[in-house]
Amino acid sequence: MKVPFGSFDSSEVSLLQKAFDLACAELGVGANDEKRRTLIASTMISLAKVGEFDADRLKSNAVVRFRTLATERAA
Repeated sequence: MKVPFGSFDSSEVSLLQKAFDLACAELGVGANDEKRRTLIASTMISLAKVGEFDADRLKSNAVVRFRTLATERAA
């Protein structure tokens, strides 16, 4: 039985959490960095809302987006 969490069920939430943790680790984003963690989570949630539930792709897309935004802000 699926237990809903907003628009995601429990298995989808678990997958999103796994991908989120992997992305944060790869980017070196710590638990106290709310701004960056929010950006990563928002990217993943946006992708999941359109049907992306592959943990590797979610992580990769969030990492690329994060790095792209960081580069744009530094320029």
